[in-house]
Amino acid sequence: MFGMVGEEGRMQGDAFSDDVNLTARLESLTKFYGVSLVISAEILSHLSDPTIYHIRFLDKVQVKGRTEPISIFEVLDGEPKHVMNLKLATRDEFELGVFSIQSQDFAEAREHFEHVLAINPNDKATLMYMERVDRFIEHGIPIDWDGVVAWTAK
Repeated sequence: MFGMVGEEGRMQGDAFSDDVNLTARLESLTKFYGVSLVISAEILSHLSDPTIYHIRFLDKVQVKGRTEPISIFEVLDGEPKHVMNLKLATRDEFELGVFSIQSQDFAEAREHFEHVLAINPNDKATLMYMERVDRFIEHGIPIDWDGVVAWTAK
């Protein structure tokens, strides 16, 4: 939906919809994961030819305003070439680490992420995952944790 909002003397056009809100939430996740471009699994499934893009799985999240978790992916083509190449070189290890966390195998996750950091020590998403692994090892996981991260911050 598109409409005018505001008051007399101060009006502007704006878009309103669940998709617009979701897009804003996904865009805000880029800073937390340290990536240039995040898309949902739904967007990935609608690409006419996803093989022309370099994609890596990032996480399974629940964003503010949504009750169902969504899978999110990083489009590596939005990164500078040297950064994209480092992430491509470590994509398999990174994704294995993510899936190990979701399976609650934190020791295995740590090994995968250490391999990633040995090649790409500035990968912010991997550093964030290492912090998550350490927190789970130190404090345990919540009883009802299902591998989904709830993001409420913008």
